Amino acid sequence: ADHLANRPFQAGDKAQRRAAMIRALQAQSERTQPPLIALMQAYGGARIRSLWAIHAIAAELPAAAIEAFARRPGVARIRLDADVPAPGVVTAEAGATEWNLDMVRAPELWALGYDGAGMVVASMDTGVDAAHPDLASRYRGGANSWYDPNGQHAAPYDRSGHGTQTMGLMVGGSADGTAIGMAPGAQWIAVKIFDDAGQARLSNIHLGFQWLLDPDGNPASDDAPHVVNNSWGLNGPDQ
Repeated sequence: ADHLANRPFQAGDKAQRRAAMIRALQAQSERTQPPLIALMQAYGGARIRSLWAIHAIAAELPAAAIEAFARRPGVARIRLDADVPAPGVVTAEAGATEWNLDMVRAPELWALGYDGAGMVVASMDTGVDAAHPDLASRYRGGANSWYDPNGQHAAPYDRSGHGTQTMGLMVGGSADGTAIGMAPGAQWIAVKIFDDAGQARLSNIHLGFQWLLDPDGNPASDDAPHVVNNSWGLNGPDQ
């Protein structure tokens, strides 16, 4: 329609709008980034990755190359790909069973039929223990439900337990007799942005968000999560 000509991402339902946005972002990077990537390779760059979701490129480059790129008119800015530390696991004090869910009146919602069924919740954290009895049956599974931009684990894994803890708060079941999660009927997927040493590169965080827009790599299929949880923080304004 003519009234949508200048608003290309307003037509269709949410899945169609998201698919159009993904294709446009990818096309923009495919159109403009190849010359820069080729130049990075000529300078001996390593770990070159397109961050099409934010129209950027992550790479490890020698100082001379960084100075050269800083002078190029097509480069808006260059920033350090800093590390973000993972949060630690918090041990709760003794209290009434699932008092937190009672405080937000979650059981009343469940009684009305609202338990998260049909929804997919994503975590960007230290990973998830998919064998946990309160989480195992809620994992969506398949090739589009787990992503580790650090390349350390091809299947769900959590060395520290923080991501498992937060996922339990979101969708945990009732293996011990009472539901521990706010939405026990929902499914989960996850991105392990923090490596096994407890660090997350800013570029890997962006790759995680990028993956969550289109987990299976096909914009035509609607497999993005309904909710994304991030229970961690940045250290300073430069990040």
